[in-house]
Amino acid sequence: MRQHILLVEDEPILRVTLANDLAEEGYEVTTAADGAEGLGLIRGRGFDLALLDLKLPKFDGLTLLGAFKAANPQGLAIMMTAYGTIQSAVAAIKAGATDYLLKPFPPEDLLALLSGLLAQGRRLEEERPAGIRRFGDLIYASEKMARVCDLIATVARSEATVLIQGETGTGKELVARAIHQHSDRRAHPLISVACAAIPETLLEAELFGHEKGAFTGAIRERKGRFELAHRGSIFLDEVVDMGPAAQAKLLRVLQEKEFERVGGTQTLKVDVRVISATRKRLEEEVLAGRLREDLFYRLKVIPVILPPLRERKEDISPLAEHFLEKYGGPLGKEIRGINPEACRHLLAYPWPGNIRELEACIQRAVTLTKNAVLSLEDLVCEDLLPASDQVGTPAQPLTDAIRETERRYLQEVLQSVGGQRKRAAEILGISRKTLWKKLKQLGLE
Repeated sequence: MRQHILLVEDEPILRVTLANDLAEEGYEVTTAADGAEGLGLIRGRGFDLALLDLKLPKFDGLTLLGAFKAANPQGLAIMMTAYGTIQSAVAAIKAGATDYLLKPFPPEDLLALLSGLLAQGRRLEEERPAGIRRFGDLIYASEKMARVCDLIATVARSEATVLIQGETGTGKELVARAIHQHSDRRAHPLISVACAAIPETLLEAELFGHEKGAFTGAIRERKGRFELAHRGSIFLDEVVDMGPAAQAKLLRVLQEKEFERVGGTQTLKVDVRVISATRKRLEEEVLAGRLREDLFYRLKVIPVILPPLRERKEDISPLAEHFLEKYGGPLGKEIRGINPEACRHLLAYPWPGNIRELEACIQRAVTLTKNAVLSLEDLVCEDLLPASDQVGTPAQPLTDAIRETERRYLQEVLQSVGGQRKRAAEILGISRKTLWKKLKQLGLE
Protein backbone atom coordinates (compact mmCIF):
# COMPACT_ATOMS: atom_id res chain seq x y z
CA MET A 1 0.00 0.00 0.00
CA ARG A 2 1.32 3.47 -0.91
CA GLN A 3 2.31 5.76 1.95
CA HIS A 4 0.06 8.82 2.18
CA ILE A 5 1.74 12.16 2.97
CA LEU A 6 0.12 15.45 3.98
CA LEU A 7 2.17 18.44 2.71
CA VAL A 8 1.27 21.87 4.14
CA GLU A 9 3.35 24.68 2.59
CA ASP A 10 2.24 28.24 1.78
CA GLU A 11 4.89 28.92 -0.92
CA PRO A 12 3.20 27.73 -4.17
CA ILE A 13 6.37 26.89 -6.12
CA LEU A 14 7.90 24.88 -3.27
CA ARG A 15 4.59 23.14 -2.59
CA VAL A 16 4.18 22.01 -6.20
CA THR A 17 7.87 21.01 -6.51
CA LEU A 18 7.85 18.89 -3.35
CA ALA A 19 4.52 17.29 -4.27
CA ASN A 20 5.86 16.31 -7.70
CA ASP A 21 9.12 14.94 -6.25
CA LEU A 22 7.23 12.87 -3.70
CA ALA A 23 4.71 11.59 -6.25
CA GLU A 24 7.56 10.48 -8.56
CA GLU A 25 8.92 8.40 -5.67
CA GLY A 26 5.59 6.58 -5.37
CA TYR A 27 4.06 8.46 -2.44
CA GLU A 28 0.42 9.54 -2.39
CA VAL A 29 0.45 13.28 -1.63
CA THR A 30 -2.30 15.62 -0.43
CA THR A 31 -1.40 19.31 -0.26
CA ALA A 32 -2.68 22.37 1.61
CA ALA A 33 -1.69 26.03 1.25
CA ASP A 34 -2.38 27.21 4.82
CA GLY A 35 -3.02 25.99 8.35
CA ALA A 36 -6.81 26.12 8.14
CA GLU A 37 -6.88 23.98 4.98
CA GLY A 38 -4.38 21.57 6.53
CA LEU A 39 -6.48 21.27 9.69
CA GLY A 40 -9.54 20.39 7.64
CA LEU A 41 -7.63 17.63 5.85
CA ILE A 42 -6.29 16.24 9.13
CA ARG A 43 -9.80 16.02 10.54
CA GLY A 44 -11.11 14.38 7.39
CA ARG A 45 -8.75 11.41 6.97
CA GLY A 46 -5.64 9.62 8.15
CA PHE A 47 -2.04 10.11 6.96
CA ASP A 48 1.14 8.12 7.41
CA LEU A 49 3.32 11.23 7.53
CA ALA A 50 2.93 15.02 7.65
CA LEU A 51 5.39 17.51 6.13
CA LEU A 52 4.54 20.85 7.78
CA ASP A 53 5.90 24.37 7.36
CA LEU A 54 6.48 26.07 10.71
CA LYS A 55 5.26 29.53 9.59
CA LEU A 56 1.81 29.28 8.02
CA PRO A 57 -1.13 31.63 7.48
CA LYS A 58 -4.19 31.15 9.74
CA PHE A 59 -2.65 28.42 11.93
CA ASP A 60 1.06 27.99 12.70
CA GLY A 61 2.84 24.71 12.10
CA LEU A 62 3.05 23.74 15.79
CA THR A 63 -0.73 24.06 16.17
CA LEU A 64 -1.16 21.90 13.09
CA LEU A 65 1.37 19.41 14.44
CA GLY A 66 -0.63 19.01 17.65
CA ALA A 67 -3.82 18.35 15.68
CA PHE A 68 -2.02 15.87 13.42
CA LYS A 69 -0.60 13.87 16.34
CA ALA A 70 -3.98 13.83 18.08
CA ALA A 71 -5.68 12.45 14.95
CA ASN A 72 -2.78 10.17 13.90
CA PRO A 73 -1.01 8.97 17.10
CA GLN A 74 1.29 6.66 15.12
CA GLY A 75 1.86 9.15 12.28
CA LEU A 76 5.28 10.68 11.61
CA ALA A 77 5.79 14.43 11.23
CA ILE A 78 8.60 16.55 9.77
CA MET A 79 8.71 20.31 10.35
CA MET A 80 10.16 22.67 7.72
CA THR A 81 11.22 26.29 8.22
CA ALA A 82 13.42 29.01 6.78
CA TYR A 83 13.76 30.51 10.27
CA GLY A 84 15.59 27.71 12.01
CA THR A 85 16.60 28.20 15.62
CA ILE A 86 17.48 25.83 18.42
CA GLN A 87 14.36 26.96 20.29
CA SER A 88 12.01 26.24 17.39
CA ALA A 89 13.63 22.85 16.78
CA VAL A 90 13.24 21.86 20.44
CA ALA A 91 9.63 23.09 20.47
CA ALA A 92 8.82 21.02 17.38
CA ILE A 93 10.40 17.84 18.75
CA LYS A 94 8.66 18.28 22.12
CA ALA A 95 5.34 18.74 20.33
CA GLY A 96 5.79 15.37 18.63
CA ALA A 97 7.75 16.10 15.43
CA THR A 98 9.91 13.20 14.28
CA ASP A 99 12.50 15.43 12.59
CA TYR A 100 13.24 18.99 11.45
CA LEU A 101 14.43 20.41 8.10
CA LEU A 102 15.88 23.89 7.48
CA LYS A 103 14.86 25.46 4.14
CA PRO A 104 16.18 25.52 1.51
CA PHE A 105 17.13 21.85 1.37
CA PRO A 106 17.97 19.52 -1.57
CA PRO A 107 15.02 17.28 -2.51
CA GLU A 108 17.24 14.21 -2.12
CA ASP A 109 17.75 15.06 1.57
CA LEU A 110 14.01 15.01 2.16
CA LEU A 111 13.54 11.78 0.19
CA ALA A 112 16.34 10.06 2.11
CA LEU A 113 14.86 11.21 5.44
CA LEU A 114 11.40 9.99 4.47
CA SER A 115 12.71 6.64 3.32
CA GLY A 116 14.57 6.12 6.59
CA LEU A 117 11.68 7.19 8.82
CA LEU A 118 9.08 5.06 7.04
CA ALA A 119 11.40 2.04 7.01
CA GLN A 120 11.89 2.49 10.76
CA GLY A 121 8.12 2.66 11.21
CA ARG A 122 7.70 -0.60 9.28
CA ARG A 123 10.34 -2.31 11.45
CA LEU A 124 8.57 -1.20 14.63
CA GLU A 125 5.28 -2.51 13.27
CA GLU A 126 6.91 -5.87 12.45
CA GLU A 127 8.39 -6.03 15.97
CA ARG A 128 5.00 -5.71 17.66
CA PRO A 129 4.12 -8.76 19.79
CA ALA A 130 2.42 -11.51 17.81
CA GLY A 131 -1.31 -11.23 17.69
CA ILE A 132 -1.53 -7.44 18.06
CA ARG A 133 -3.04 -5.92 14.92
CA ARG A 134 -4.12 -2.53 13.60
CA PHE A 135 -6.79 -1.40 11.19
CA GLY A 136 -6.73 2.35 10.76
CA ASP A 137 -6.66 3.68 14.34
CA LEU A 138 -8.20 0.48 15.75
CA ILE A 139 -5.81 -1.63 17.85
CA TYR A 140 -6.83 -5.17 18.77
CA ALA A 141 -5.76 -8.75 19.40
CA SER A 142 -9.12 -10.47 19.90
CA GLU A 143 -10.88 -12.60 17.31
CA LYS A 144 -14.08 -10.66 17.93
CA MET A 145 -12.47 -7.42 16.78
CA ALA A 146 -10.68 -9.23 13.94
CA ARG A 147 -14.09 -10.24 12.57
CA VAL A 148 -15.34 -6.66 12.99
CA CYS A 149 -12.33 -5.29 11.09
CA ASP A 150 -12.79 -7.83 8.30
CA LEU A 151 -16.37 -6.60 7.96
CA ILE A 152 -15.22 -2.96 7.98
CA ALA A 153 -12.70 -3.64 5.22
CA THR A 154 -15.42 -5.21 3.06
CA VAL A 155 -17.95 -2.47 3.82
CA ALA A 156 -15.45 0.31 3.08
CA ARG A 157 -15.21 -0.68 -0.58
CA SER A 158 -18.98 -0.30 -1.04
CA GLU A 159 -21.27 2.72 -0.98
CA ALA A 160 -23.73 1.12 1.44
CA THR A 161 -25.10 3.01 4.45
CA VAL A 162 -23.57 1.69 7.68
CA LEU A 163 -24.97 1.66 11.22
CA ILE A 164 -22.41 1.17 14.01
CA GLN A 165 -23.89 -0.12 17.27
CA GLY A 166 -22.16 -0.46 20.59
CA GLU A 167 -21.94 0.79 24.16
CA THR A 168 -20.53 4.20 24.98
CA GLY A 169 -16.75 4.28 24.64
CA THR A 170 -16.33 1.24 22.37
CA GLY A 171 -14.78 3.26 19.52
CA LYS A 172 -17.68 3.90 17.14
CA GLU A 173 -16.11 7.06 15.70
CA LEU A 174 -12.82 5.22 15.09
CA VAL A 175 -14.76 2.61 13.10
CA ALA A 176 -16.43 5.36 11.05
CA ARG A 177 -13.02 6.91 10.38
CA ALA A 178 -11.58 3.54 9.32
CA ILE A 179 -14.47 2.97 6.89
CA HIS A 180 -13.93 6.40 5.34
CA GLN A 181 -10.13 6.09 5.19
CA HIS A 182 -10.35 2.77 3.33
CA SER A 183 -13.04 3.90 0.90
CA ASP A 184 -12.82 5.58 -2.49
CA ARG A 185 -14.04 8.77 -0.79
CA ARG A 186 -10.93 9.14 1.39
CA ALA A 187 -9.61 12.15 -0.57
CA HIS A 188 -12.73 14.07 0.49
CA PRO A 189 -13.94 15.14 3.95
CA LEU A 190 -15.32 13.00 6.74
CA ILE A 191 -17.66 15.29 8.67
CA SER A 192 -18.66 14.16 12.18
CA VAL A 193 -21.82 15.34 13.93
CA ALA A 194 -22.64 14.56 17.57
CA CYS A 195 -26.44 14.68 17.25
CA ALA A 196 -27.02 14.37 21.00
CA ALA A 197 -24.87 17.43 21.69
CA ILE A 198 -26.92 19.79 19.47
CA PRO A 199 -30.36 21.02 20.60
CA GLU A 200 -33.16 19.57 18.51
CA THR A 201 -34.24 23.07 17.42
CA LEU A 202 -30.79 23.72 15.91
CA LEU A 203 -29.87 20.28 14.58
CA GLU A 204 -31.83 20.58 11.32
CA ALA A 205 -30.05 23.86 10.42
CA GLU A 206 -26.70 22.40 11.50
CA LEU A 207 -27.11 19.42 9.20
CA PHE A 208 -28.77 21.01 6.20
CA GLY A 209 -27.81 24.69 6.48
CA HIS A 210 -30.07 27.71 6.44
CA GLU A 211 -30.86 30.77 4.36
CA LYS A 212 -30.43 34.33 5.59
CA GLY A 213 -33.41 35.33 7.71
CA ALA A 214 -34.68 31.76 8.13
CA PHE A 215 -34.97 32.31 11.87
CA THR A 216 -33.91 34.79 14.53
CA GLY A 217 -30.14 35.05 14.45
CA ALA A 218 -29.75 33.75 10.88
CA ILE A 219 -27.98 36.88 9.67
CA ARG A 220 -26.32 35.19 6.71
CA GLU A 221 -26.62 32.11 4.52
CA ARG A 222 -24.83 29.08 5.97
CA LYS A 223 -23.93 25.71 4.49
CA GLY A 224 -24.83 22.65 6.54
CA ARG A 225 -22.74 19.60 7.33
CA PHE A 226 -24.14 17.63 4.40
CA GLU A 227 -22.98 20.26 1.92
CA LEU A 228 -19.54 20.35 3.57
CA ALA A 229 -19.31 16.55 3.27
CA HIS A 230 -20.09 16.54 -0.48
CA ARG A 231 -18.29 13.64 -2.23
CA GLY A 232 -17.07 12.45 1.16
CA SER A 233 -18.75 10.86 4.18
CA ILE A 234 -20.80 12.10 7.12
CA PHE A 235 -20.78 10.41 10.53
CA LEU A 236 -23.96 10.90 12.57
CA ASP A 237 -23.28 9.89 16.17
CA GLU A 238 -26.40 9.07 18.23
CA VAL A 239 -28.54 9.47 15.13
CA VAL A 240 -31.63 8.46 17.13
CA ASP A 241 -31.56 11.84 18.91
CA MET A 242 -32.76 13.64 15.77
CA GLY A 243 -36.18 15.25 15.87
CA PRO A 244 -38.98 14.42 13.38
CA ALA A 245 -38.10 17.23 10.91
CA ALA A 246 -34.43 16.27 10.71
CA GLN A 247 -35.36 12.57 10.37
CA ALA A 248 -37.64 13.37 7.42
CA LYS A 249 -34.88 15.34 5.67
CA LEU A 250 -32.30 12.63 6.37
CA LEU A 251 -34.60 10.01 4.85
CA ARG A 252 -34.94 12.14 1.73
CA VAL A 253 -31.15 12.53 1.46
CA LEU A 254 -30.74 8.75 1.71
CA GLN A 255 -33.40 8.10 -0.90
CA GLU A 256 -33.10 11.01 -3.33
CA LYS A 257 -29.74 12.60 -2.40
CA GLU A 258 -31.35 16.03 -2.21
CA PHE A 259 -32.68 18.53 0.35
CA GLU A 260 -33.48 22.21 0.93
CA ARG A 261 -31.81 24.44 3.48
CA VAL A 262 -33.94 25.68 6.37
CA GLY A 263 -35.93 28.63 5.06
CA GLY A 264 -34.94 27.87 1.45
CA THR A 265 -36.79 26.74 -1.65
CA GLN A 266 -33.86 25.70 -3.87
CA THR A 267 -33.34 21.93 -4.01
CA LEU A 268 -29.69 21.01 -3.50
CA LYS A 269 -28.10 17.77 -4.70
CA VAL A 270 -25.45 16.11 -2.55
CA ASP A 271 -23.26 13.03 -2.90
CA VAL A 272 -22.55 11.81 0.63
CA ARG A 273 -22.08 8.43 2.23
CA VAL A 274 -23.92 8.22 5.56
CA ILE A 275 -22.34 6.36 8.48
CA SER A 276 -24.38 6.52 11.68
CA ALA A 277 -23.95 5.21 15.20
CA THR A 278 -25.94 4.66 18.37
CA ARG A 279 -25.65 3.00 21.76
CA LYS A 280 -29.44 2.46 21.81
CA ARG A 281 -31.51 -0.44 20.47
CA LEU A 282 -33.14 0.98 17.35
CA GLU A 283 -35.95 -1.57 17.32
CA GLU A 284 -37.08 -0.25 20.72
CA GLU A 285 -36.82 3.35 19.48
CA VAL A 286 -39.07 2.49 16.51
CA LEU A 287 -41.64 0.81 18.76
CA ALA A 288 -41.58 3.84 21.07
CA GLY A 289 -42.23 6.16 18.12
CA ARG A 290 -38.96 8.06 18.48
CA LEU A 291 -37.49 6.77 15.19
CA ARG A 292 -39.25 6.49 11.83
CA GLU A 293 -39.51 2.87 10.72
CA ASP A 294 -38.65 3.73 7.10
CA LEU A 295 -35.53 5.61 8.27
CA PHE A 296 -34.55 2.63 10.45
CA TYR A 297 -34.36 0.35 7.42
CA ARG A 298 -32.42 2.96 5.42
CA LEU A 299 -29.85 3.43 8.19
CA LYS A 300 -29.37 -0.25 8.99
CA VAL A 301 -28.37 -1.51 5.54
CA ILE A 302 -25.14 -2.91 6.98
CA PRO A 303 -24.92 -3.12 10.79
CA VAL A 304 -21.51 -3.19 12.48
CA ILE A 305 -21.80 -4.27 16.12
CA LEU A 306 -18.89 -3.41 18.43
CA PRO A 307 -18.44 -5.76 21.41
CA PRO A 308 -17.81 -4.12 24.82
CA LEU A 309 -14.28 -4.28 26.22
CA ARG A 310 -15.27 -6.78 28.92
CA GLU A 311 -16.11 -9.28 26.15
CA ARG A 312 -12.72 -8.90 24.41
CA LYS A 313 -10.23 -8.85 27.26
CA GLU A 314 -7.41 -9.78 24.86
CA ASP A 315 -7.55 -6.18 23.64
CA ILE A 316 -6.99 -4.58 27.06
CA SER A 317 -3.21 -5.05 27.24
CA PRO A 318 -2.38 -3.83 23.69
CA LEU A 319 -4.69 -0.84 24.16
CA ALA A 320 -3.09 0.00 27.50
CA GLU A 321 0.39 -0.19 25.92
CA HIS A 322 -0.78 2.09 23.11
CA PHE A 323 -2.07 4.67 25.57
CA LEU A 324 1.23 4.48 27.48
CA GLU A 325 3.06 5.53 24.31
CA LYS A 326 0.43 8.12 23.38
CA TYR A 327 0.56 9.98 26.68
CA GLY A 328 4.06 9.19 27.89
CA GLY A 329 5.87 10.60 24.83
CA PRO A 330 4.54 14.19 24.94
CA LEU A 331 5.34 14.33 28.69
CA GLY A 332 8.89 13.10 28.10
CA LYS A 333 8.26 10.04 30.29
CA GLU A 334 9.83 6.73 29.31
CA ILE A 335 7.41 4.32 30.96
CA ARG A 336 8.47 0.79 30.10
CA GLY A 337 5.21 -0.98 30.84
CA ILE A 338 2.75 -2.15 33.51
CA ASN A 339 3.69 -4.57 36.28
CA PRO A 340 1.96 -7.99 36.55
CA GLU A 341 -0.21 -7.07 39.54
CA ALA A 342 -1.52 -3.98 37.76
CA CYS A 343 -2.10 -6.01 34.57
CA ARG A 344 -4.21 -8.53 36.49
CA HIS A 345 -6.23 -5.62 37.86
CA LEU A 346 -6.82 -4.20 34.36
CA LEU A 347 -7.99 -7.59 33.08
CA ALA A 348 -10.32 -8.22 36.03
CA TYR A 349 -12.08 -4.85 36.00
CA PRO A 350 -15.34 -4.82 33.91
CA TRP A 351 -14.71 -1.40 32.26
CA PRO A 352 -18.29 -0.07 32.09
CA GLY A 353 -16.94 2.95 30.19
CA ASN A 354 -15.07 0.66 27.77
CA ILE A 355 -12.03 1.94 25.84
CA ARG A 356 -12.71 5.57 26.76
CA GLU A 357 -12.52 4.68 30.46
CA LEU A 358 -9.35 2.63 29.95
CA GLU A 359 -7.72 5.51 28.09
CA ALA A 360 -8.62 7.98 30.86
CA CYS A 361 -7.24 5.57 33.47
CA ILE A 362 -3.90 5.17 31.68
CA GLN A 363 -3.63 8.90 30.90
CA ARG A 364 -4.19 9.76 34.58
CA ALA A 365 -1.64 7.14 35.70
CA VAL A 366 0.99 8.29 33.18
CA THR A 367 0.50 11.94 34.14
CA LEU A 368 0.81 11.39 37.90
CA THR A 369 3.30 8.52 38.22
CA LYS A 370 6.96 8.95 39.07
CA ASN A 371 7.70 5.30 38.28
CA ALA A 372 9.26 3.75 35.18
CA VAL A 373 6.72 0.90 35.34
CA LEU A 374 3.07 1.49 36.26
CA SER A 375 1.95 -0.23 39.44
CA LEU A 376 -1.44 -0.98 40.99
CA GLU A 377 -0.98 2.12 43.14
CA ASP A 378 -0.77 4.23 39.97
CA LEU A 379 -3.99 2.78 38.56
CA VAL A 380 -6.23 2.64 41.63
CA CYS A 381 -8.51 5.64 42.13
CA GLU A 382 -11.88 6.22 43.78
CA ASP A 383 -13.86 5.71 40.57
CA LEU A 384 -12.04 2.53 39.54
CA LEU A 385 -11.35 0.45 42.64
CA PRO A 386 -11.39 1.22 46.36
CA ALA A 387 -7.90 2.23 47.44
CA SER A 388 -6.42 0.35 50.40
CA ASP A 389 -5.53 1.65 53.81
CA GLN A 390 -1.99 0.44 53.15
CA VAL A 391 -0.52 1.43 49.77
CA GLY A 392 -0.30 -1.43 47.28
CA THR A 393 -2.43 -3.87 49.32
CA PRO A 394 -6.13 -4.13 48.40
CA ALA A 395 -8.55 -3.58 51.28
CA GLN A 396 -10.56 -6.61 50.12
CA PRO A 397 -10.28 -9.42 47.52
CA LEU A 398 -10.28 -8.12 43.94
CA THR A 399 -13.54 -9.83 42.96
CA ASP A 400 -15.30 -8.33 45.99
CA ALA A 401 -13.84 -4.91 45.20
CA ILE A 402 -15.11 -5.08 41.62
CA ARG A 403 -18.54 -6.24 42.79
CA GLU A 404 -18.72 -3.36 45.27
CA THR A 405 -17.68 -0.86 42.58
CA GLU A 406 -20.41 -2.11 40.24
CA ARG A 407 -23.02 -1.98 43.02
CA ARG A 408 -22.09 1.60 43.97
CA TYR A 409 -22.01 2.74 40.35
CA LEU A 410 -25.45 1.26 39.55
CA GLN A 411 -26.91 2.83 42.69
CA GLU A 412 -25.57 6.25 41.68
CA VAL A 413 -26.95 5.97 38.14
CA LEU A 414 -30.39 4.85 39.36
CA GLN A 415 -30.46 7.64 41.92
CA SER A 416 -29.55 10.24 39.26
CA VAL A 417 -32.57 9.24 37.10
CA GLY A 418 -35.04 8.85 39.96
CA GLY A 419 -35.08 5.06 39.71
CA GLN A 420 -36.17 4.97 36.05
CA ARG A 421 -34.61 1.72 34.86
CA LYS A 422 -35.15 2.35 31.18
CA ARG A 423 -33.22 5.62 31.37
CA ALA A 424 -30.54 4.00 33.56
CA ALA A 425 -30.07 1.23 30.99
CA GLU A 426 -29.63 3.85 28.22
CA ILE A 427 -26.97 5.70 30.24
CA LEU A 428 -25.16 2.44 30.99
CA GLY A 429 -25.37 1.34 27.34
CA ILE A 430 -27.02 -2.00 28.20
CA SER A 431 -30.47 -3.50 27.69
CA ARG A 432 -33.11 -3.38 30.41
CA LYS A 433 -32.89 -7.17 30.69
CA THR A 434 -29.13 -6.99 31.34
CA LEU A 435 -29.69 -4.23 33.91
CA TRP A 436 -32.30 -6.38 35.69
CA LYS A 437 -29.85 -9.29 35.84
CA LYS A 438 -27.09 -7.03 37.19
CA LEU A 439 -29.36 -5.65 39.91
CA LYS A 440 -30.39 -9.16 40.89
CA GLN A 441 -26.76 -10.40 40.99
CA LEU A 442 -25.69 -7.46 43.15
CA GLY A 443 -28.60 -7.74 45.56
CA LEU A 444 -30.21 -4.49 44.43
CA GLU A 445 -33.41 -5.98 42.98
